[in-house]
Amino acid sequence: MSSTPLRSDAARNRERILTAASELFAEEGVDFCVDEIASRAGVGHATVFRRFPTKEDLVIAMLEGRLDQLAEAAEAAAQREDPWEGLREAMEHIASRQSCDRGLFESIATEAIGSPRLREARHRVMAPFARLLRRAQDAKAVRDDLEPEDVLFLVTAAAHASPCRLDLPDLWRRYLGVILDGMRPEGASPLSPPAPRLADLDEALEAAAGRAPSSS
Repeated sequence: MSSTPLRSDAARNRERILTAASELFAEEGVDFCVDEIASRAGVGHATVFRRFPTKEDLVIAMLEGRLDQLAEAAEAAAQREDPWEGLREAMEHIASRQSCDRGLFESIATEAIGSPRLREARHRVMAPFARLLRRAQDAKAVRDDLEPEDVLFLVTAAAHASPCRLDLPDLWRRYLGVILDGMRPEGASPLSPPAPRLADLDEALEAAAGRAPSSS
């Protein structure tokens, strides 16, 4: 018997698992149930673990997909003629996604995002953000002492401004507005300590991920 149908079935099963896991990740966060994924995907429990041996593997796959989507949105925003509007659009998109996607919301604030397996995906988000920020700074629309790493921390701060997940879906917009005002050059005061370099950030994230209990 040819192995081609088996490879095709395996690919379809993987896509079904990823689709079901993505839905649960958004709805229930990082504590999603693998049995529920199998049920939604219409596959056996063993099939899920054959494709993703640990729950951490599933979380990493979900986060990699999310980060790729955020990178695409930042790339699109970088095409805006007005550099400030492009930067604002990208920041709003990320904060909005965090606010409505529980898995992304929780993972950004935990060690999961620091997995070394996500380093390239994190850098794919950082690269267009760096271009957006530098263009806005060159246009004198943003204070010149901010770094791309600062911007991503600021977006996360806006999305996580509420102490818990309140049923106030647009509350983040208020706090992002304050942050955006603070990024303007007018009235800016010196910042301390300096922003982390990307290499320092990778090291700190991955060290935290290494200290976290492993998922099974």
